Amino acid sequence: MNKKYWWIIIAIVIILLGSWYLNRETAEYSEITTERPYKGNPEASVVIVEYSDFQCPACRSAQSVLESIMDKYPDKVKLEYHNFPLTSIHKYAYKAAEAALCAHDQGDFWGYHDMLFSYQDDLTYSDLESYAGVLDLDVEIWNDCMSTHTKKYVIEEDLDEVYRLGLNSTPTFFLNGQKIGNWGELPSLVEGLVEPLVSLENDSQDDIQE
Repeated sequence: MNKKYWWIIIAIVIILLGSWYLNRETAEYSEITTERPYKGNPEASVVIVEYSDFQCPACRSAQSVLESIMDKYPDKVKLEYHNFPLTSIHKYAYKAAEAALCAHDQGDFWGYHDMLFSYQDDLTYSDLESYAGVLDLDVEIWNDCMSTHTKKYVIEEDLDEVYRLGLNSTPTFFLNGQKIGNWGELPSLVEGLVEPLVSLENDSQDDIQE
């Protein structure tokens, strides 16, 4: 058996072991068919789905973990953002979610997302429009999106999914459809899924060169 097939067998074993670990924290999960903001490779086989609240301190803390993953694997991972505004404790969470989605219409969801988390402690309603201006969005179009609640249906779809899955805290993450109990483990879990793929690709390139 040549080296290429040994790598395939090893990769399959590692992926199966990773799946076994993830299944310890399993929740019913279905693919989301509606479009959501994402970064990374839309065709990636490793997908992180984040349920988050822009006024949640833990959600802000998780951003550095996500950034490290996406910086390391920009072509191997897709990160998809879903809204879970905890309106009972966070006064501006729902409006912030609408505001970011209105920014998404103009191609700058992630810039707006970063501003919301960066200035989370001092957020007021008037800041939402200010951020649109700082990011050079068309403020008139953004205001129209906000005043007509154009993006409310997206948030409500996210919340329907939240309730169906029985989620009760933010942030909550799914990795390839499996709920992750401790988001601090995401880097190692992602690495366990991605590195076998990288090894396979490198091995295939070596075989081609030979």
